[in-house]
Amino acid sequence: MNRDRIRRFFHQSREWSRATRGRELFRRAASDLAECAGIDSGFFVYRRRVFIEEATPQRARVYEPWGRFTDGEEDLQNLVDDVITRLPIWEPLQERWLTMEAASERLQHQWAQYGIRSFGIWPLMSREQRLGALVAARTPDGEDIDEATTTAVLDGCAAQLALALDLILATRIAEDASHRDSLTGLWNRRGLEARWETLIQTAHKHRRSVLVGLIDLDNLKIINDTQGHPAGDAALRRVAQILMQQVRDQDLVVRWGGDEFVVVTQSAEMQSGVLFRLQEAVRTQAPGLSVSIGSAVCGIDGMTWDHCYTVADRKLYEAKRKRGANRAGLRQV
Repeated sequence: MNRDRIRRFFHQSREWSRATRGRELFRRAASDLAECAGIDSGFFVYRRRVFIEEATPQRARVYEPWGRFTDGEEDLQNLVDDVITRLPIWEPLQERWLTMEAASERLQHQWAQYGIRSFGIWPLMSREQRLGALVAARTPDGEDIDEATTTAVLDGCAAQLALALDLILATRIAEDASHRDSLTGLWNRRGLEARWETLIQTAHKHRRSVLVGLIDLDNLKIINDTQGHPAGDAALRRVAQILMQQVRDQDLVVRWGGDEFVVVTQSAEMQSGVLFRLQEAVRTQAPGLSVSIGSAVCGIDGMTWDHCYTVADRKLYEAKRKRGANRAGLRQV
């Protein structure tokens, strides 16, 4: 590998920081490693992070295999334990090229079909956590490149990947924060709007109905005026907590603004009773608090979010008007 190719590789690797998701990053890196660095085969192993109070690593998975490993993602996934969970055993052998004779018998047996001559494991570190590895491999058909040079290139590659992964994480944390309501921790308007189309497509794929419930906390202004805004905030947080406890993981609970919440739930059949259950849960679990609800069904009351919201808002107004009339009638009696 000459100096010009090395410079081209690191020049192109600057573009990795533009990746917005891990898979996109690995796709770019695999292409550049094959094209510019002469690494004719390899794959990535990575623990994705999701946001449950903090970035939580998930099960390690294989991503973007290339060269001899192309289309072998399923077979390679069976070797993840060798690559990740046993990395401490490989510790003295990491970040260097190894012949296949240095591999475990299981790895030699599994990789016999690929014709690998040598390989190396470069850990992917992020925030002092080992979240995966770059597994690079060379075959007899590959370029005859100086081992010290490719080792140095892969050292730099692993460092670049770590920086890019941290940048992706920081971007996702900021994105997640912009989609959350700071008072209740629920999704906000932006969060719902960003997920609406995907939710509808998923429901359509599985032949489910989508029920939209617009939920209004009754008498929030009275609570704020008589007990103070901290009490009103506590009431909103309590309602949010109850709603979250009553829905499933795939459902959305949103603070739409002020005293309004939105619940979007999927079901194989129409289940308007789910909204009544939410209403009863607030009444029984938060004494002194009550909510009014209006609903709409996507595909029946409207095809877009705006149409569904308009119908649900009208029904919510009707429900509050009837409840007000009933309370007035009780006072007259």
